[in-house]
Amino acid sequence: MTGLRWIGLVVLASILAWTGTGLAMAAGGWKNPPRGVFIEVDGRKQRLVCEGEARPDEPTIIFESGAYSAAADWGYLQPEVAKTGRTCSYDRAGMGWSEPSKAPRDPGTMAGELKALLTAAGEKGPYILVGHSMAGLLTRAYISQNPQDVVGLVLIDAADPSAISIPEAQVWIKRYQRLAQVGAGFAQFGLVKPLAPFYANRIGLSGIPLKEKRRMFGAPSHMRASAAEISATIDGAQAAIAADPYLEAIPVATVSAGPISPGRDAWKEAQARAARLSKRGTSVNIDAANHTTILGPVYGQAVLEAIARVKRDAVADMTKSADRP
Repeated sequence: MTGLRWIGLVVLASILAWTGTGLAMAAGGWKNPPRGVFIEVDGRKQRLVCEGEARPDEPTIIFESGAYSAAADWGYLQPEVAKTGRTCSYDRAGMGWSEPSKAPRDPGTMAGELKALLTAAGEKGPYILVGHSMAGLLTRAYISQNPQDVVGLVLIDAADPSAISIPEAQVWIKRYQRLAQVGAGFAQFGLVKPLAPFYANRIGLSGIPLKEKRRMFGAPSHMRASAAEISATIDGAQAAIAADPYLEAIPVATVSAGPISPGRDAWKEAQARAARLSKRGTSVNIDAANHTTILGPVYGQAVLEAIARVKRDAVADMTKSADRP
């Protein structure tokens, strides 16, 4: 590798680290602790942020973050959805304010940890899973393990397990894995955190979630956990694709971001695949949005509409099931 190319990789790693990282830290480091509660799971504390009141015969909405992300990323969408029901987001092990885990960081393992967290917290199903980016794999790994728990799925500019086989995607993922490791090294020496005021809010957050995002920004623990998750992406695709047979019977919505161009045709097709597997699947692409702004106030309305549509169909299914003798 030439010196110039290596410098380019280092710079790109820094940019990736700057655009959306978090910090696993004790709540006591704040004058006001971060939102949510800390639940003990397998001997470690994990942060869970639930908002909204549970309603009889309605599912709880579970938000699953993408790579480098934690509960703070849902700071705009979650309160909006919580106006009409129960919602929960969380920090995966080692991410945000959650303590790290020694277990592998593949989608199947993390799906099992989410199940344990919800059980320990007493957050009863059924659930609608809402996943962004890499959470396209995590949410489906959860469905494959717990199909009885899930009555709907919403995917936001999400990765599809079938896309892992696309040669271009494998090149990008492996490059991203290398960059994640470099970014973790940068964070170890405190080279990321000073840029938090400038790069920590690509979504368009405000208030406490924005303060959390900036406070979390660039910490070594979070970066190490992120790198470990990304390293397991390719190997974890099988656990996600095992959910395919279960998608036919539940409402599914996919919302993708960015213009559809010749170079992205295969990726866009893969992103909509989950909706095609469902008998009640819908897909929409927001050309003007990007991978992060789709979660914020400017373009998030499309996501809110998708969640509302899936919830409406899921509630109808639950009502029909309850009416059967």
